[in-house]
Amino acid sequence: MEVNHHNRSVQDLHQEIAQLREQNKKLLLFHSSKQEIQRSYDELLLKLNTESETYTHTILDNMGDSVFVKDVKSRLLLVNNAFCEMFGMSRKDIIGKTLAEDVAEHEKEAFLKIDSEVLKSGIENINEETLTINGGEQRVISTRKSRFIDASGEKYIIGAIRDITVNKNAEKALLRSESELRELNITKDKLFSIIGHDLRSPFNNILTLSNLMEDAIEEGKVSLLAEYVGLIKTTSTSTLSLLENLLTWSKSQKDKANLQKDKLNIKDLLDEVQEFIQHMATTKNIIIKEPFLDTVEVFSDEKMLKTILRNLLSNAVKFTKSGGSIHVSVTKNESVLEFKVSDTGIGMCEKTAKKLFDAETNKSCRGTANEMGSGFGLVLCKEFVEKLGGKIWVESEMGKGSDFKFWLPLLV
Repeated sequence: MEVNHHNRSVQDLHQEIAQLREQNKKLLLFHSSKQEIQRSYDELLLKLNTESETYTHTILDNMGDSVFVKDVKSRLLLVNNAFCEMFGMSRKDIIGKTLAEDVAEHEKEAFLKIDSEVLKSGIENINEETLTINGGEQRVISTRKSRFIDASGEKYIIGAIRDITVNKNAEKALLRSESELRELNITKDKLFSIIGHDLRSPFNNILTLSNLMEDAIEEGKVSLLAEYVGLIKTTSTSTLSLLENLLTWSKSQKDKANLQKDKLNIKDLLDEVQEFIQHMATTKNIIIKEPFLDTVEVFSDEKMLKTILRNLLSNAVKFTKSGGSIHVSVTKNESVLEFKVSDTGIGMCEKTAKKLFDAETNKSCRGTANEMGSGFGLVLCKEFVEKLGGKIWVESEMGKGSDFKFWLPLLV
């Protein structure tokens, strides 16, 4: 009986051991499976993170604007391809920098100040500013910056930059065109006014004088003919000068850039212009003094320069009384040539002088012999002097004559 009891105990023990071994196998198998699951899970997370990062970069790199992320010290943590292209730098050379190191001091201060304000207030900032990139090229950019706070409380700046240089240049060009068009309309209105009134009036005068001449011939009043002929000649000369101005101006408006510059002998040019004006001066008993000039040359447009001088001399004759004089002088100063047309005429006040060269404000005045004009000649002088790279102005006092001065570059 004792043996049997012993045998049963051994058998039970072996059975329990077998069961324990089986359970141990199951535990080992379970542990192995758990490790495998954990490994697969880790691999999946890594894959998802990698794919997410790739996906994020793909999206950012396909955006037209430059995108960036900065830390609290304005150091760049993430940028897209457009950002790298804008600055002409690789991602490796950008990450970790503020890029304020490579820009002008005033730009650096503006960038960092805005970053600080956005981080502190959390208020989004949209700003237009200039950016000097590598090579010194200056661009106009529109920057949008926002604050982002992650789960751990860390602050970041997320921003986007858009290059608006082309748009800004287009806006400036449009404003210039608008300004030029406005000026052109003013001058056009002035031109129509001249054609409608100032050209028609002298022709009416010529017709009236012609009728008076016919009457004088029929009545045998030969002594009046000389007076009428002189008036017709003066009126015709003045009208022809005005017509030439209009034609010259019209041609210049059609072809603004067509300057035909050559070396010009100033003495020869002045002799030719003064000869043209001489008969007008003689009629009013005005002396045109001969200028004393050395051989001086200027590189300029002959037709424009003649037009300027002809108008200034005609204007001097118009506002100088009988017995007065006109003098032209030319002075060479370093790289410019200064012209001065002086007269002993009636002069003008400062208020009138300021309006002389403006098509919108200049008004014609009758001369000392009641000569008519359009006021267009001086406007044309200003336009031509500036096209030739110079500047024109007047110095005058009431009753003390006027000095019309302008300078031109010698060799430009």
